[in-house]
Amino acid sequence: MIWGLIGFIRGWLDPISKIVGQIADAKVAMRNAQTEDERIASGERINALNARRDLLLTTSRFDMWVRAGFALPFVIYNVKLVVWDKVLALGSTDPLSSELFRIEMICIGFYFLYEITSRIKR
Repeated sequence: MIWGLIGFIRGWLDPISKIVGQIADAKVAMRNAQTEDERIASGERINALNARRDLLLTTSRFDMWVRAGFALPFVIYNVKLVVWDKVLALGSTDPLSSELFRIEMICIGFYFLYEITSRIKR
């Protein structure tokens, strides 16, 4: 029961590994096919799954740049706050508004949650 739930969550968090598993299953089915029609159907399924995998890989690369774009202003702000204001004592930075602070916490929280889930799936 618990392993099924963990497998479901893992598949939801990493759909690419789920598709790769389906491709492997389809290749086994193609190898074990008894008729030419079964081989053709398995080959078509493999091609469709490969196309879906390629689309997910392209989308994930785009998402990476979008996430970096959202995080970059907060990274710059925190570097200035810590290095310039605190370490070098060369200035003072206005605090973030409550809305921007929430967005910063969401970005930071997402980063650490993403790292944790990627280590779990490895």
